[in-house]
Amino acid sequence: MKSIEFKLREIKAVLLQHSPQPLSLETAKEAAVALVLRQGIDDVEMLFIQRATSERDPWSGQIAFPGGGKEPSDADLVETAMRETEEEVAVMLNDQLFCHHLMDQQGSNRGGSMDLMIRCLVFETNRAVRPVPNYEVAEVFWVPLSRLVNPEHQLTFQPAITNKPANGIDLGEGCAGQPRILWGLTYRFVQYFFTLLNKNV
Repeated sequence: MKSIEFKLREIKAVLLQHSPQPLSLETAKEAAVALVLRQGIDDVEMLFIQRATSERDPWSGQIAFPGGGKEPSDADLVETAMRETEEEVAVMLNDQLFCHHLMDQQGSNRGGSMDLMIRCLVFETNRAVRPVPNYEVAEVFWVPLSRLVNPEHQLTFQPAITNKPANGIDLGEGCAGQPRILWGLTYRFVQYFFTLLNKNV
């Protein structure tokens, strides 16, 4: 397959032309995640975490973006995404690094809808950043965008927590030798991101 080249400045130009429709849930709790990009040596890269295993976490063990629920002290969801990213992976983001509001999704757990609106916000950072996971995160890693759109890494599989097959992307082996499979809510954010770039996932 011919390699697809991505450039951060071109991605940002596309995002600035995008006008997302906010998701309106009258009684919903709010949360935000950060889709963090950096310009790598050969490709733009996207930051992912693998959530630590926890009975209290509805997305326990899954591949995700850093993020979490909005706190009363947060001025808005951009601040929520920045605070959660610093807490979870020690990456400091700010308003100057904020690119755009990508989209909103309603949270779901084991196939059922949750009273939760999750906003995905796009940020950029640089190669000097060295993420460090906290206790909520089992692993943090970067993935080239070219891998995410490569059909060889796209798959359909059966998640253990649902009774329906799901589309996903194989992100390679994790530090413990276990496969990293992107699916569910974060997969849908990634899929929408590439739709804006006229690439299929």
